[in-house]
Amino acid sequence: MKTLIEHVVGYMLKVIKSGINIKKNTKEFNAIKHGDYKCFMKLIRTPIPFMVKYVSGKITAEENNPNYDCDFEGLLKSGSALKLFYKKCFNHYGNIIDSDISDDNFAKLVTFEIAIRMHANNNLLLNKSVRTDLVDIIPILCKHKNIPSNEVEILQKGRIFLNMVKHNKAQFSSWQIGIENFEKSYHILEKYSILIV
Repeated sequence: MKTLIEHVVGYMLKVIKSGINIKKNTKEFNAIKHGDYKCFMKLIRTPIPFMVKYVSGKITAEENNPNYDCDFEGLLKSGSALKLFYKKCFNHYGNIIDSDISDDNFAKLVTFEIAIRMHANNNLLLNKSVRTDLVDIIPILCKHKNIPSNEVEILQKGRIFLNMVKHNKAQFSSWQIGIENFEKSYHILEKYSILIV
């Protein structure tokens, strides 16, 4: 079963790959794609759900609070904004069929970047005051998880395929070869439990 973010951002990746102009929604897409849930919720402006949290031995209750202690909390809080954003985008761009990449692989492409960023952030491996590119996050996270260099290279090929989709620019000789490389990289995420849920 796909998570809401995989469905929404997977659809946006299909829009990008199709070559349709996305300037109207660039800020929202970039915010959610890069895991800046606070910015995303501010841009979409939907009510933030009531949440009870247990952090460091303390239970707190909050409502309409865009702040979060970990990326997964931010992802949960952005649920209603994601639904509204998807509806807005679908109404604008319509149903898109892609002949090269399956919907399942579009969803996995979303998981690929967000999960790597989420695990790096939640393990306090990144400086939150500056944005770190995925190419640099992969070796940092892999070092933390003791992932060998040959598997780091496989993950980087998955990142290259993600960029091929994001920028609709050939970086493998065919979509099929890119997909094969990506599926190997996604297997590495599964192997080391680097996933969203």
